[in-house]
Amino acid sequence: MAHPLRYGLAVLLLGTGLTSPVLAATWPTTEFIFENKNPSVNSVLDSINPFTGYSSAQEAAVAELERHLSKVASYYQFMGFKAPPLQIIDGRKGGKAYRVYLYDYDDKDPIARAGPRPGGSSILLVDLSRAIVDGKPAPRMYEDLAHELFHNVQHAYISHAQIDDRDWIVEGQAQAVGMEAARKLAGVDMYKGKEDGFRLGGRPYYKALWQPDLGKKEEYRTSSFWRYVAEHYAAAKDNGRPGLKPTAPDYSYLKTVLSQPLADRASGPADGQWLDRGLRKATGLGLQRMYAAFVSTFAGYVPDRLTKAPGGTAQQAQDNWLKYVFGGCTELALSGRAPSGDTLLPLRKNGARCFKVNVAGTGRADVSLQARAETVAALQALQIGTAGGARIGSAQIVPSPAGGGYLGHWRFRIDSGVPTVFIVSNMAADPATTLNTDLQLNATYSRWVSDLSQPRKQAQASPPSKATSAKAKAAPSKQTRAKDATRSAARNEVETGLEALSNQTALGAHATFERKRARCVKPFGASSCGPITSIQLSLTPGAMGDMTQTTGTGGGLAQFMAQMTAIADHGALSTDSQWKQAMEEVRDTEGSTVTITIPLIEYGFTGAFDNAEIVVNGGAGRGNLQAKGPEDAIPGRGQEYRQSGRVSIEEFTPYVMRGRFEANLTDLSAVDFSNAGEDMPLPVDRTIRGEFVIAAPWEGDPEAADYLQQTTEAGMQDLSQAFPALGNQDLASIMPPDARGGQPGGTGGNLPSSPVQDFPRCACDCQPIATLSPECKPICKVKLLACWAEDSRQKKLAQQLRPAAEPAAPVRQSRTEYIEGLRREGMSQAQIDRIMPGVDAFWAENGGWPKK
Repeated sequence: MAHPLRYGLAVLLLGTGLTSPVLAATWPTTEFIFENKNPSVNSVLDSINPFTGYSSAQEAAVAELERHLSKVASYYQFMGFKAPPLQIIDGRKGGKAYRVYLYDYDDKDPIARAGPRPGGSSILLVDLSRAIVDGKPAPRMYEDLAHELFHNVQHAYISHAQIDDRDWIVEGQAQAVGMEAARKLAGVDMYKGKEDGFRLGGRPYYKALWQPDLGKKEEYRTSSFWRYVAEHYAAAKDNGRPGLKPTAPDYSYLKTVLSQPLADRASGPADGQWLDRGLRKATGLGLQRMYAAFVSTFAGYVPDRLTKAPGGTAQQAQDNWLKYVFGGCTELALSGRAPSGDTLLPLRKNGARCFKVNVAGTGRADVSLQARAETVAALQALQIGTAGGARIGSAQIVPSPAGGGYLGHWRFRIDSGVPTVFIVSNMAADPATTLNTDLQLNATYSRWVSDLSQPRKQAQASPPSKATSAKAKAAPSKQTRAKDATRSAARNEVETGLEALSNQTALGAHATFERKRARCVKPFGASSCGPITSIQLSLTPGAMGDMTQTTGTGGGLAQFMAQMTAIADHGALSTDSQWKQAMEEVRDTEGSTVTITIPLIEYGFTGAFDNAEIVVNGGAGRGNLQAKGPEDAIPGRGQEYRQSGRVSIEEFTPYVMRGRFEANLTDLSAVDFSNAGEDMPLPVDRTIRGEFVIAAPWEGDPEAADYLQQTTEAGMQDLSQAFPALGNQDLASIMPPDARGGQPGGTGGNLPSSPVQDFPRCACDCQPIATLSPECKPICKVKLLACWAEDSRQKKLAQQLRPAAEPAAPVRQSRTEYIEGLRREGMSQAQIDRIMPGVDAFWAENGGWPKK
């Protein structure tokens, strides 16, 4: 659905030419002097500088460590960080230097330590006995010193009182920055080929971002999140996105994050709000969007970023990774017999889970993911993406047309025959308001088949993974420029889709509900009249066109822009030409389209109709094939060929409409009626049998499609995700004044809560209405009306077929038949009991009830 933000904001932002330069900070010095002294021991010599106290064997190693720390300081200074509040002393060359205490202390303490002091200063300590071994710096010192110096930098922003219980921030950032500084400046990668889990920052992200297990050092492993943002920040400068291959990170964004006011006491929700503010200013994206992009991309790091071949197959390594990070992925196996399935995902607030969907068969298939919640806010907190982060989307939200609650909907096109890993994150636009939720998720894929249709499958986006048999290759040590996997995937979707005539797209299997048509004058069957349900099945190019499909990263506007960009990348003229050619092929191919029309049915209906209108494309040079007759329904003079398609609805909920159809087909344009005698049967040109699955049928229901609109702020973030080069700045500064603040995730925040109940399911046949439950009576009414109409028509036809010489005997009902008719009209037993004494008295005076 088009939204005015898509055009106005795009023009506004694309013309700004915004940039985000990195300005080097001013530090008093980048020189360091290491002293062999315990700072807790006071001495009158403290003011004398320098007093290093190292042996000649140690001095060369000390000098190497001082040079390295100086390089690290210059690196931090260049990124714009504040100078660390370390003690400054006289340098060796007439300038100033930072003091570092390198002395022998208890090996039970960390090899290097940094800490804030109550007065606002900080200190850096290093254990001499472990830092220098055999006259050389221990390799780990290159990372440890960078790590601890960044702690000193943090203390320029975070006070002594604020530091406690924020290890996921303090240690996570320092670990990420320290590892990169060691790699970049000293060529030291401590964990490469050894401890990939720690190197990648693997930790359980099914727990909240700010709830690491400190006993398992998960605060250090949270480095993975801070590094991802740094990769995003760097890639965005080239209008790219971070992906599965490492990208050289840019941690300068942290100076903006750390500059945000931090509450004196640590609190997960408050710290989440602090981070959200900082990320918005630094990158244009709030924590909700950034976290969803992170966990989706992070899910695909194994095996791609491994530097050591796993013990088993790469697929086993990935499964182990997903189990550790997300608690394991349940798998939904979908097939022609079971095209819809459900799974329960226990989502903790501000955490994420994974699941897999495996569609049987070949080619590409459109899969709808749907969930219900009592509040819009619960659905607005959810983002779903594919492992690797190429496609991530927020929910399309509508009031559920049955069963209560609100529906959240995502649609992805995925490869059949292989499992696709999805990641769902649960983080509200305001992280402090996120709630735990047990998400009951449904997956359904759209498809249809018939014995007249011949689909041409859409090619898979990439060859099937060889992870089940191949060992993981070592990740390259050189970090390359990020390639935009989202953009290349969307372009591939267009290219492969235009070459297909798929029967597994949402565009090719959908339903519409026309509720406001005038009632039938004649019963449905002589023609399609009254409120109707129309089912449209078509072989379609698998390219773009369905604007609810997740082909990019972000909300509705971002998805729209991703599709437009993909078409532009493929070539607008080429796309238009190929689309036209594909549609001409559909037009000229017999059986390529099927339109089914039945009376209007409601959610929960299951049952069959024998009077459905079915129209099938006859192909080049032929008219449409129709399910008519083939017998003339009017004996003798006059003609009426009634609709005779047979349709069975096997399941109908807001999640899925599933059924079967069959018909004898006639090309009426080829029938010569000029010499037709009375009661001429129509020739049967073809027969057709088929089945269909329509995911999210409510999309064609005008009463259900009450879409919730985006806010301007959400639209701005969408643009930042669609065009990463627009990010890396605070987009709020260019938003219209009246658009700032308010509900950040959409306009549904004030909608009332709606309890979620089971979807109705009613078996509708020609049964007495009294046998139906109160819930099913209105749902089955359409079938009962059809039964009564057909019964009446058959009785009238029977009268017409009696010999003319014999006057038709009046049809008299027995008492039982009369009462049954009252029940069919919806009369309750109490009403029947009140009127029957008078009716009995009437027949007693007129010969009595007929005996049957």
